[in-house]
Amino acid sequence: MFGFYLAGTCLAFVMIFISPLIVRSRWLAFLIGIFTFIAALLITGATVIATVLFIIFRNTIVQQTQVNIGASIGVTMFGLMWTATACSIFAFVIQLCLMCCCASRRDVKRGKKRGSKKAYPEGAFMDEKPKRGLFGRRKA
Repeated sequence: MFGFYLAGTCLAFVMIFISPLIVRSRWLAFLIGIFTFIAALLITGATVIATVLFIIFRNTIVQQTQVNIGASIGVTMFGLMWTATACSIFAFVIQLCLMCCCASRRDVKRGKKRGSKKAYPEGAFMDEKPKRGLFGRRKA
């Protein structure tokens, strides 16, 4: 459980800085999407394991009436765990939408996808070939 939390949190932290590279190409977006899925899976798995363990511990302690010990589950802890899980799953869904639905900078530059060239900095598309008309003549 702790290993899953630690690995998922570290991977999610690294993805914060790597995610802007998704606009470069589809293959890079696919690779980043896989790592985001792994981070979400690790955090979700750790949260499920922690929830099951704590509920089993609580039930086991409460059933021992001879010891006279009470146990309760902390709402704050569970709220934080499941909020982290929801945020990691939401990050994966956003990454999946960006991977599938948005045009990458390369696709817009090559003309494969339509995108707003106004969204990119001035001069980002200066290496485009001039438009050619019929029989290879340049268009004005």
